[in-house]
Amino acid sequence: MTRLIPRSALWGALLLLTLGSGSAVALDDRQAGTDPLGLWVWRTEAPNDQVALTITRTDGAWRAEIDGHAMAATLEEGALSVSAPDGQRFVGTLGASGALLEGYWFQPPSDLDYQFVATPVALPAVKTNRWGAVIDIQPRPYHVFLDIFEADGAVSAVIRNPEGNNILRATTFRVVGVPTGGWRLLSGKGEREKQHTLDAGDANTLLLNYRRFNRVIALSPATEEEKHAYYSRVQGSHENAPARTPQKLDDGWPVSSPEDAGFDPETLKALTRAIGGFDPRDRRPQLIHSVLVSRAGRLVYEEYFYGHNREKRHDVRSLGKVFGSVMIGALRQQGHAITTDHRPVASVLKSAGQPLGDKRKADITLAHLMTYTSGLDCDVNAQSAGNEESMWAQDAEPNYWLYTAKLPMLHDPGVRYAYCSGSANLVGVTLSEFGNASVHELFNELIAKPLQFGPYHWALAPNGEGYLGGGAYMRPRDVLKIGAMFAAQGAWNGLQIIDKGWVEESTKARVAISPATTGMTETVFENSYFRSEQAYIWSVKAITVGARRYRAFQASGNGGQLLIVVPELDLAVAISGGNYRMGGIWGRWRNFIVGEHVIPALTDTP
Repeated sequence: MTRLIPRSALWGALLLLTLGSGSAVALDDRQAGTDPLGLWVWRTEAPNDQVALTITRTDGAWRAEIDGHAMAATLEEGALSVSAPDGQRFVGTLGASGALLEGYWFQPPSDLDYQFVATPVALPAVKTNRWGAVIDIQPRPYHVFLDIFEADGAVSAVIRNPEGNNILRATTFRVVGVPTGGWRLLSGKGEREKQHTLDAGDANTLLLNYRRFNRVIALSPATEEEKHAYYSRVQGSHENAPARTPQKLDDGWPVSSPEDAGFDPETLKALTRAIGGFDPRDRRPQLIHSVLVSRAGRLVYEEYFYGHNREKRHDVRSLGKVFGSVMIGALRQQGHAITTDHRPVASVLKSAGQPLGDKRKADITLAHLMTYTSGLDCDVNAQSAGNEESMWAQDAEPNYWLYTAKLPMLHDPGVRYAYCSGSANLVGVTLSEFGNASVHELFNELIAKPLQFGPYHWALAPNGEGYLGGGAYMRPRDVLKIGAMFAAQGAWNGLQIIDKGWVEESTKARVAISPATTGMTETVFENSYFRSEQAYIWSVKAITVGARRYRAFQASGNGGQLLIVVPELDLAVAISGGNYRMGGIWGRWRNFIVGEHVIPALTDTP
């Protein structure tokens, strides 16, 4: 498809679609009137994802070096603090033996959708009075892919953003040339039509008005490396993918071949081929980043797509809500007498010297919070006072426990179901009271260390308290460990981490998620929720395979972050994805992956 464009709008090179790769290729001769076919990308300059940190003590004085640059170090009330000019900092304490300096590396939020996070750090002694290590901090990439291609006699385009799915609110655009030069990306029709400007830039670039940043970005032809983050699998590498035994690492995972774990490898290979063949140009793109399967405590299937790999920490989104429930079970295992009758809302208000306001708040229990039936004005509805985005947008109250506790009451506790991130976050009040530590510190001690987690990054509220509404970044192998542990009645590699009774109690269905319990009409409900039953943060819904129904419980997060446990089969599945704000797509992955491939691959079940 060509356009007649004035000579003044000529751009630096003709771009063609390279067969089999989708790359934008520049030609030496300038030619007018040609659409910029090909794959283009804009990405931020990759910040350091590792930091060399060294701390020394000389004659009682502390000094630090970050990547070889001297920094001030201060010791106050036993906590050692080092601050970098860009707002990052380390805070830690020295163990009694002096062999290890442990703490957290803190990274402030960024304008690329990255939150305030804490990364556990351990600095071993490298010599007397000197501690140091190269530590993995949170990488903060951001890509914008623009794929322009011919289809059905017209030129179309898609925008894909792996980190946040910020695609200018359209999965597909029509590309239309402008007589005065450049192009328009059009979506919708009539009064709902939206358009975005696209122009030729210098040095073989395209200039896109990317409204997510409210500025123009310059996209360049994608490199071979960048294509791996755009395509599920590049150049048909999925077609003959074997059913491989996962790699044995020093991370606590016993591994097994699919055959030895009771799986038909051909059925699992079919799953890999299906996901690897997904096309990011589709109007309903299937952006599955990883699928991992364990059985009987052994890792048996591990596949990554769209440039992801086993070391890449993925945003777990609201899947992380379940960590609050998990930690209750870990504290119980250690002897803490936590009951679901605990009153976190009354507790946080009392601690802050705030009145109840509404007497019904005194009756809100931990059970109400974990089943999303608190009665507080907190819902997925954007108009709700407790909506998560509204909470994060305001800066008047940095204490998110208090922010949620002060919300108005709409119903008596236990009457209405309303999914609420603030409710899940308030579970942290109970954890900190019984565990006598911050939420992120408790997770590290109770879960991450005994399960041998690799590097991970925990989201924090503005006041520095660990946030339990979701948003941690973790390796998929580590997320799956929690599922395998619950499949094994709370045990990991023979060590009882979670109280066995809590595994049963916390995964028992308690509230039906339905139009009746939410007070919604059928239409509004179908646009807001998936039908299932609510346990303590976990949701419960059977998986049907043929004539069989298998009890299953799961934790889930926006974009397709799923942790699914099928106790009867001693099976756990972890899925990560990038279909953010596309619940109609990722909501089907559970049945597609587990119901249609993983369970049918088992050879030792009816």
